[in-house]
Amino acid sequence: MAESGRQADFVLCVGDDRSDEDMFEIIGNAINSGILSSSTEVYACTVGQKPSKAKYYLDDTTEVRTMLHALAEESIPPSSDIVT
Repeated sequence: MAESGRQADFVLCVGDDRSDEDMFEIIGNAINSGILSSSTEVYACTVGQKPSKAKYYLDDTTEVRTMLHALAEESIPPSSDIVT
């Protein structure tokens, strides 16, 4: 996206172990460093309640799936918006 001059408007990072902490830190700093626009919605989520650099947590993989389903449903345009 950056190569084509476009910026993300939504970023979701989900991880469940120590190796994901670097991703949470980088994505947390991305707006301050200019990698992402200040208007970008950024959500860093760890799975399971534990100390993390992620701002949000989801209890388990069932909650991850539920969240992804809800995001997908919101992404589907209403049938009145579909051009045929």
